[in-house]
Amino acid sequence: MKTKREESILDIIRSFEEMADTILAQLKLLEKYMSSSEDESKEKIRLELEENEYRIDKFEVLLSEKFINSIVLYQPVASDIRKLVAMYRMSINLERVGDMVINILHSMENIKNSEEYKAMAGVINTMLLSSTSMVECSLLSFINNDDKYAVWTIKNDEIVDEMNRKLLVNSISRSNLSDRHREMLLSYVDLKSVISNIERIADHATNIAEASIYSMQGTDIRHTDLESDLSTNTDII
Repeated sequence: MKTKREESILDIIRSFEEMADTILAQLKLLEKYMSSSEDESKEKIRLELEENEYRIDKFEVLLSEKFINSIVLYQPVASDIRKLVAMYRMSINLERVGDMVINILHSMENIKNSEEYKAMAGVINTMLLSSTSMVECSLLSFINNDDKYAVWTIKNDEIVDEMNRKLLVNSISRSNLSDRHREMLLSYVDLKSVISNIERIADHATNIAEASIYSMQGTDIRHTDLESDLSTNTDII
């Protein structure tokens, strides 16, 4: 028979996994929105995204309360506290990933018909897929107690950053092809927002992966050299 302390922690894990599943669903919905060409389908996806964002905000508040109650009422052992702290850090980053999804959605509504976006849609979608994979792997690391996924996520953050820089260079070079300066610059502002938010999703996935490693090993690798702290096979995807 499980103790109240054990039940409390299991309840937090269930709520955390439900929040994580909702975030992953949001990223998949955003992919569908960006690849859809039908206005009716886009509107349906948009409404679902905004409804899920409300649920995600509720999850963050609920989990925060559960974390505090579990520590105050049941005095978990050190290993459990480490797991709780890791989940708390992850839940904050997951909520921010949810915010980034909505930011991208709003920017997309402004630029979806622009020539600038159409020219770069394929590369932007590839960036989003890469960031989504990073979020998935960082969560798999925690759920499966496997730090290979976490290390893969952290190392791939640099790849997404480089994709961001290349996209901006391509955008600037294309600006010489048109005289519609005002319209083009406005489009670039929104394009930069989309690209930056996708990059930030990858950054938050890295934060989740670092929290996962902390949960498993008790090692805080933030702001350290990954190679010197961990020696793990990263061939996952």
